[in-house]
Amino acid sequence: MAFRQARTAAQALSAAVGADVVDQIQADVRLGVAVRHRLRAPSPPDRIRLTCQRAPWRVVPVGQVIEFRDGDLRREVLVMAYVQSSDGARFIVAGWPFRPFTAADDQGVSYYLDWQRGPAVTQLPLRPDPSHQIRWLDLTTAVGEPATRIDLDRRIPVPDATVTPTARSPGELLLDVIAARILGLVTPFSADNPGQLRPADADLRAFIGDGPGQIVAVLHAAGVLPPDSLAPGQLAGLCARLGIDGHGISAPPTEDLPERWQCLLTPPSRREAWAPPAPDPLAAAVAELPELDGVQITIMGLHHDERGTIMHLLVSGVTLEEEWAYARGVRPLPVLWVHDSEGRWHATDLAGVSPWQNAGLTMVSMRIVPPLDRGTAWIDIAAAGRSAEVRATLPLSSQ
Repeated sequence: MAFRQARTAAQALSAAVGADVVDQIQADVRLGVAVRHRLRAPSPPDRIRLTCQRAPWRVVPVGQVIEFRDGDLRREVLVMAYVQSSDGARFIVAGWPFRPFTAADDQGVSYYLDWQRGPAVTQLPLRPDPSHQIRWLDLTTAVGEPATRIDLDRRIPVPDATVTPTARSPGELLLDVIAARILGLVTPFSADNPGQLRPADADLRAFIGDGPGQIVAVLHAAGVLPPDSLAPGQLAGLCARLGIDGHGISAPPTEDLPERWQCLLTPPSRREAWAPPAPDPLAAAVAELPELDGVQITIMGLHHDERGTIMHLLVSGVTLEEEWAYARGVRPLPVLWVHDSEGRWHATDLAGVSPWQNAGLTMVSMRIVPPLDRGTAWIDIAAAGRSAEVRATLPLSSQ
């Protein structure tokens, strides 16, 4: 039990303030012990870091559905975007083709494309790596079939975005992440009675355990969560609303929850609005968000599948995060919430991570909870960091 609590504390601190700060705290403790016992101060342990430094890359929005055939079988693949970086060139797609295929660019260079399916997104690398900037590609998906042209001479659009200066502590941001994780795991409403809040089941209560209380305590002790912060009481209030006891948070629960949390706990006005849409391509305009706390995020597209609505991000300026209960793949990834054209808020939960080590980039896929309705016209991406919150509006279109 003590080991699990210590591990939870270390993971929480690493997520909130970064492994470098945790290493420094641990080094100070080791030095203090050495001084008291007149020992030679030990060297800090080696840590393997997979840090994604800022690197140039080129992103082109595509948003085009390509049809593949294999005899009488047909399959459609949504090509969301094209990325060219020092790690090569590739298409980011939803779905996967039957077989490898070929392409030729505007300068007559031929390429071989074979799909690589990741944890949440399919990538189609071009082989060989292009040595120049491609204006267009003709894809030949089957012998005898006409080529499909992909225009790669487009510019990435600039979204309608606002940046609001804020001052949120690392601890408060982490508690917001934990709330989003809990809301992403619970099914808020009964299928038989959409107005009745469904309490958390035994598996969810066991998953949460007393972890939130341990995390709040260590964040307070490390000075990264203000003593007068409302966040612990709000998280305790969320647990109370979901029937989760034993969470270990000492702050009294409050019923005054953030609007984003409250929205996910409020019965929908239309029952069918909360039903996951059928698998279907859904394209969002590829867009680059304003830089936030040194992190650059490019929205690569969205699509529906059997897991719901998945949003794909290309991120730089981050470090891969160790796996733990509330991991989001990389840090310091801003806290991401989605506000749709119907006025509803949605949480995001990690669906997969694919690092591109040679380019210093990471593909991060987030599940949007609950899924977006099929008729959603646009979404606001709200990205909250320590110094500011970015709000960017993206139009959506079904393919």
